[in-house]
Amino acid sequence: SDEATDCIECATGKYVDVAGSDEGSDCIDCVAGKYIDLEGSDAEGDCIDCGLGKFSAAGSDALGDCLDCALGRYSATTPIAEAGCIECIAGKYIDVPGSDEASDCIDCAVGKYVDVAGSDDASDCIDCVAGKYIDLEGSDAEGDCIDCTVGKFSAAGSDALGDCLDCALGRY
Repeated sequence: SDEATDCIECATGKYVDVAGSDEGSDCIDCVAGKYIDLEGSDAEGDCIDCGLGKFSAAGSDALGDCLDCALGRYSATTPIAEAGCIECIAGKYIDVPGSDEASDCIDCAVGKYVDVAGSDDASDCIDCVAGKYIDLEGSDAEGDCIDCTVGKFSAAGSDALGDCLDCALGRY
């Protein structure tokens, strides 16, 4: 080569931070969770964060490569790959993509529980069976359901001790 213009720029999604590079393999991918949308980048700092609640693969070359964490997951840090999206703990769910804080996880309503992490809809929360109730939000186990006392009954999904009703005369 006889001119600087003969040198080939690193492709989008990559950078090279040393002079005298002589092969395309010298170009370094932006880490997962970052992207570069310009050719010829010369520093890792040129890689742009996707943002909270988003992830991308290494070597991403456009903002469109940044994807939302899935329903039931969130990310409060950057940069991350998809595996960095964290599941809501049992007892909670997230029903929107791209959540960026653990506090985005919503408690199951009173009378319900969910015993797995990563739930993505209120319908994942399970009613306590008839004859039991839960009077707290965010319950994470069937064992949190409390039995009505002997001589009382309740409907499925009951959410208070007061939902336990006396058996009728002549019944127990």
